[in-house]
Formats: sequence, C-alpha cells, structure tokens
Amino acid sequence: MSVSLVSVLFVAAGLIALGAFICAWKRQLTAAIGALPVMFAGAGLAFAGVARFSAAASGPPLIGQEMAVLLAIVALAAVALGVGLAGRESSR
Repeated sequence: MSVSLVSVLFVAAGLIALGAFICAWKRQLTAAIGALPVMFAGAGLAFAGVARFSAAASGPPLIGQEMAVLLAIVALAAVALGVGLAGRESSR
C-alpha cells in the first residue's frame, strides 16, 4: 500500500477538524487550548506532505518539513502562553 498526497491531505484535514471540534466543545479555556497542537499538527502534516510529494517544487525541497517544525514550536508556545494566562485569570 502506498501513501499518496490525497491521503496525506485527508489526514491533515481530519486533524484540523478534530482540533477545531475540541476547541469548540470544551468549556474550560485550558482544555480548549490543548487542542491547538492538534490543529497545528494537521497544518504541519499538510506542509510536509506537499513538500514530500511535490515534484516541481520551486523552493528548496525541505521547506515543508521546516514549516512543520516551525508550526510545532508555535503550537507549543501558544499552549504555554494560554495555560499561563488561564492560570492567572483563575487565581483572581
């Protein structure tokens, strides 16, 4: 069984939709912020998949993987900031 770009994009779209659903479903801010890495993982998977399967890439071939790592770092920073802000609000 081989993996194609379409299957990678379907999985990425599923991860983004799952993250959006978790953000909308959770009532607590800290629980909703926990879904941000899931959405960023979907976007990172899409970037990495396009970079992997793109035959005529105009840029360097590793730009998708670099964007995926950058999105993972941004997701971690967003969660840390959100948890810090939520913890600060609940202590008042």
